[in-house]
Amino acid sequence: MTDYLLQLTPLLSLLLLLLLIAQSLLLNPLGARTIYALWSAVPVLLMFSVLSPLLPVNSAPQALQRYQVGLQQLATSAATVNWLFWLWLAGVVVCISFLLLGYLSNRALFKRATPVHHTFAPVNCRLASDNAGPYITGFLSPAIVLPHDFFSRYDALQQKLILQHELTHWQRGDLHLNYLALFVVSVFWFNPLVWLAYQQYRQAQELACDALVTKYAGKAEKIAYGYALLSITQQTPQYGWPLTHHYGDFNTMKQRIMQLQNQHGLSKTVVAGTLALVIATTLLLQQPVLAGSNKTQPLAPVMRIEPGYPVSAVKQGVTGFVRMTFDVSADGTVKNVNVVKSSPQGVFDKEAVKALQQWRYTATGAEHKGQQVQLDFELDVVKAEVERISVTPPPPQKG
Repeated sequence: MTDYLLQLTPLLSLLLLLLLIAQSLLLNPLGARTIYALWSAVPVLLMFSVLSPLLPVNSAPQALQRYQVGLQQLATSAATVNWLFWLWLAGVVVCISFLLLGYLSNRALFKRATPVHHTFAPVNCRLASDNAGPYITGFLSPAIVLPHDFFSRYDALQQKLILQHELTHWQRGDLHLNYLALFVVSVFWFNPLVWLAYQQYRQAQELACDALVTKYAGKAEKIAYGYALLSITQQTPQYGWPLTHHYGDFNTMKQRIMQLQNQHGLSKTVVAGTLALVIATTLLLQQPVLAGSNKTQPLAPVMRIEPGYPVSAVKQGVTGFVRMTFDVSADGTVKNVNVVKSSPQGVFDKEAVKALQQWRYTATGAEHKGQQVQLDFELDVVKAEVERISVTPPPPQKG
C-alpha cells in the first residue's frame, strides 16, 4: 500500500501544483465556477490510476526468474515495508480521529442550538448560542446553523441571500465532495501540497457558490450580499471544524467581495479539455511505459518468503523444483499463482505456492501478468550459473 501511494505521489503533486497555479493566475479570466470545476481533476486522476491496472496490457510472458536470497536480507526488507506501513497508518488514524471529533462536536453544537420556527426557513434551521454559523451541515438531510443574532444583524434581503448561499452548497453536493476531499487528505497526509490544495479548493468552492448565488442578482442584491459578507467577517469564528462551511478570514472575504463584480459562466470546454488531458496522461504514464518495459526488465521482488522443506522429503533425501507462473498487482502483491511444472510432481507444490503468495514486489501502479519463477529444493546449497533461491530443510527433530 505504501509503495503504491509513494509511486502515485509525484503525479498527484504535479497536478495539485498546476491547479494551485491556475487558481492564482486564471481566477479572473476564467471565473470562480470554472476554477472550482477544475478541482474535479484530482478524483479523476485517482480513479483512473486505480482503474488503469485493470486495462489489458499487451506484453510478452516474462523469462524464468531464479534467485538466491539470504534470510537476513529478507528480514530487512520486511521490516522496512512494515515500518513505512505502520507510520502511514498512524497518520491516517490521527486524521480520521480529528474528523470524527469535529463531527461529534458539530452534532453537539447543533443539538444545543434553538430550533427556528419561521416561515422563511426552507430546511431545518437552528440558532446557535454564540456566533457560530451560518453554515450548512448534514449527510442525508441538510440542516443550517445560524448565529444567535441572525435576525437582528441582517435585513430580510440579506437573510434570503445567506440562506440561498447555504442551500446552494447542498444542492451542488459540496458537502459530500468535501468528505471525498478530506478522505484524500487523510490518505496522503504526508504530502504538504495536499493540505495547501485543500485550503485553496475550499476557497474556490466558496467563490463559486457566491458566483452562482449572484448569477442573476441585481446591483442592490449584490451590495446587500457584500455587506452581509463584511458583517460575517467582523465576528470571531468559534469553530473551525473541516466538516462545516465557513466564510473565511478577512483576506478571503475581501477576494469574495471583489469577485462579485467579476461574473463568468462555467466554461465546459476548459473543464472537459482539462479532464481529458488528465485521463490521457494518467493512462499514458501507467500503461504503455510499463507494458514496454516488461519485455526487457523483469520485476524484482522486495520481499521473499522462504518455503518450508517437507519433512517427508528430508527423510527420503528427495530434491527437486517447482516452476510457477503468477501475476503482480498494482500494489506489488502476488496473485493467480499456478504450478507449471514440478519435480517430483506434487511433493513441493503446496509449500512453494504458499510461499510465493506472500512475496511482495515494487508497486508500479499497473498489473503485470505472466511472471515466472522457479524454486529449487536442495538439501545442499550449491553454486549455480544463475541466481536462484535455495531452500534449506529444517533442523532434524530429536526423538
